[in-house]
Amino acid sequence: MTYLFDVITWGREGNTVDGRLTSLIGRDARFHRGPEFALQLLMDAWFQGFGAGDIDAGTAKEFEECFELFLGKRVWIDGKGFVLDEHTKQPVEPKVNAYKAYEGQLDGTAGAWGKYTILTTKPRGEDFRRRTEAIIAAFRMEPEDDGEHADFSIEVTDPRYLAHMGRHASFETAFTGHLPG
Repeated sequence: MTYLFDVITWGREGNTVDGRLTSLIGRDARFHRGPEFALQLLMDAWFQGFGAGDIDAGTAKEFEECFELFLGKRVWIDGKGFVLDEHTKQPVEPKVNAYKAYEGQLDGTAGAWGKYTILTTKPRGEDFRRRTEAIIAAFRMEPEDDGEHADFSIEVTDPRYLAHMGRHASFETAFTGHLPG
């Protein structure tokens, strides 16, 4: 994975977190100003473990769902094509054939993990955009003239979406703000 931006937060107050992006690819970086970028930054900070203990289970589940919308859902299957529980790797009951249950939704790729196969559903960019509208109240991006830095401010609809965004969190991200195909 190629990281594109270094992210640092200055602090959180109520429903708002402020920070700064620095391009890791040099000058003339393109800083996406759409609210989808704000949600991607919050998701990535959570995924990388920042404040993971501060976020409630329901919000963590929402972030997991956002990742599935953006990247596609991983579906574990056995050798006969039946869906497995992601954690136990046991067939779900009642048994479900993944190819039938996800017909038209699979992206055509498959990976292997030991004796299991992992299928992936197609990303759902429009559903991700709708989820963004429910979570992000406002997003401000102010690129500097040098083309390498931008200050940002993210306002969310509920402070629980920022529970993991403590003061001076710093991480790198490969997200760009664009939605999948």
